[in-house]
Amino acid sequence: MDVAIRGDRASCLSMQLGRRSWLFAVARGFGSVDALPASAAALRRLRAECERRARGERFRRALDRPQPAATALLGVLSRVNGDLFTQSAAHEDYVTAGTSLTALLVVCGRAFVVHAGSTAAYLAHRGDIVALTAEDALDDGMKTPLARAFGAAPSLDVSVTSIAVESGDVVMLMAHRVRGDVDRRALVAHVEDAGPGEQMLVVRFDDDDRAVDEPASPQRTQPRASATFVRLGVAAAMIVVVATVLALGWVH
Repeated sequence: MDVAIRGDRASCLSMQLGRRSWLFAVARGFGSVDALPASAAALRRLRAECERRARGERFRRALDRPQPAATALLGVLSRVNGDLFTQSAAHEDYVTAGTSLTALLVVCGRAFVVHAGSTAAYLAHRGDIVALTAEDALDDGMKTPLARAFGAAPSLDVSVTSIAVESGDVVMLMAHRVRGDVDRRALVAHVEDAGPGEQMLVVRFDDDDRAVDEPASPQRTQPRASATFVRLGVAAAMIVVVATVLALGWVH
């Protein structure tokens, strides 16, 4: 698996949960929690809660199988959501902080997309581009009101999408969704027009990301950064990455 990140890394999350499970996320928020922007606070707490629970045998066992891992992640998100709501001093009639959040949980060839807000996830599969998330914003513009957001209510309110991933598939997490119809041209144009601070996280799956009943590769269990991502400048690299993903063979 190859991973590339562009933008504010405090608003992006990439971590290995278990031997064959990974968690990726992009967040974009409003307000602050514990003197941090809401998006950074949410992802910091999400990482810490995963690391805390990983010390328990029950949580570690759940991470080896797709459906139990997804259930375990929802438990983590529910805890973090409640903590953020409490720490922001919000109440149901007045919300002081919250964040759009799109998370990708990958376990043994199965991916779960957990989503709330106006961030987005897209799948490039066999030449097609598929939106994996709905739009939770009520309007366009810089001050778009959200129908729901992470940490903005006492109980967790997210959508969950489950997909099987194959070698060559690419999932792109973005701070802003692509407007209008989504295809290769629209996606590349979105990346080219985005500012250097736009958060984007791209995950490409390969032959090592096998189905649950196949043995793990002993050579590599960590996501790796492609040399292309390292050598190129950040903004140019992401444009080249997405263009390559969509046009030059990353999608079979």
